[in-house]
Amino acid sequence: MVSYDPRIRPNFQGNATKYRGIPVESRVNIFINSFGSIQETTMDYRVNIFLRQRWNDPRLRLPTDFKSDSLTIDPNMFQCLWKPDLFFANEKNANFHDVTQDNILLFIFRNGDVLISMRLSVTLSCPLDLTLFPMDTQRCKMQLESFGYTTSDLVFMWQSDPVQMDEIALPQFDIKQEDIKYGNCTKYYQGTGYYTCIEVIFTLRRQAGFYLMGVYAPTLLIVVLSWLSFWINPDASAARVPLGILSVLSLSSESMLLASELPKVSYVKAIDIWLIACLLFGFSSLVEYAVVQVMLNSPKRIEEEKAKMATKEKALQEKEAKKSSNKTNNTVNGTGGTPIHVNTLQVVETRCKKVCTSKSDLRSNDFSIVGSLPRDFELSNFDCYGKPVEVSGALKSQNKANKKPPPPKPVIPAAAKRVDLYARALFPFSFLFFNVVYWSVYL
Repeated sequence: MVSYDPRIRPNFQGNATKYRGIPVESRVNIFINSFGSIQETTMDYRVNIFLRQRWNDPRLRLPTDFKSDSLTIDPNMFQCLWKPDLFFANEKNANFHDVTQDNILLFIFRNGDVLISMRLSVTLSCPLDLTLFPMDTQRCKMQLESFGYTTSDLVFMWQSDPVQMDEIALPQFDIKQEDIKYGNCTKYYQGTGYYTCIEVIFTLRRQAGFYLMGVYAPTLLIVVLSWLSFWINPDASAARVPLGILSVLSLSSESMLLASELPKVSYVKAIDIWLIACLLFGFSSLVEYAVVQVMLNSPKRIEEEKAKMATKEKALQEKEAKKSSNKTNNTVNGTGGTPIHVNTLQVVETRCKKVCTSKSDLRSNDFSIVGSLPRDFELSNFDCYGKPVEVSGALKSQNKANKKPPPPKPVIPAAAKRVDLYARALFPFSFLFFNVVYWSVYL
């Protein structure tokens, strides 16, 4: 160790020959302590690892009389040894751990092998493809590269079983040992040459449960809620307009909230398509009522509807008049309708000027057929002999004046009703079709 120079790599031959010696082979493996979730806004993830490197330095061979196979070195000697200049190529932030001591383990083996294990927390960039978000699968890399030594001096390679980890549970992703892949990423830099690089690729499958319950289900219910306006009376604008506006505002708020949690990318994500479709359905229900309202207030359609109603009413009156005429003919012939004794009484010369007030008055005059009078027979309009008593026109006018006419019913054009009727079927079936296509594509 007296002549040991940590500035010179192992196997270096110096200037005595053009041959620089064989490159140092550094075998690397990693143990993952914890794996943080991917941050979509910053496109990175954080891991806590044990980074282990093992290489051979002939200058550090233990004496033949050394009884142990390895020698544990104090971490303070770490700076006194030559080490591969490994760095994380896609690192954003990293730090050593020094509680309660520097978390560095250093071994020297009998044959001169050096093993260094250190605990690191590293934040690594992970460019995300969010096209299928939130049903996406992300592949995040960890690249370990030499900073100063070219492949002529230093070569990194993975040990057997290069990445180890216990069962790791992530809040939004599934990660499995069998999905981890390894590779070589040696890079060429113009003017300096090739630099050794190895990489590990983590495959992370997103769990969509949070977004199904937090985004998809609420927005679906809001869309269904907006359809309730189709069953509300067309002239009830105080109920239909707020319902449509509330649906559109709720969907817009949900879209803005989600956009604040995701990076501003230039392409459309799967969840964007869902939210845009829901917003269009909610907005369309509001537009549908605007169309209904235009038809509802169209003078031409109102007049057409009034004409139809008048035609129907006239036809109904003619039908009733015809029915009444037939009924009168049958009564005169004694075949039905009002009992014949009533008609007989109406044409008999009256001898009693007293107006009847009850059926008993008629009975007192020995009308044996009084019991056959109809229930709605107005006794006050007949004298004791069944003669109709003429009611003065002034009295009739007074009775009509005392009665308040019922408020006119609003005229609703049939076209406005048809629009609502069609919307009740068109909107649900269209949304169902959209769901079938959407989930077939993205699941």
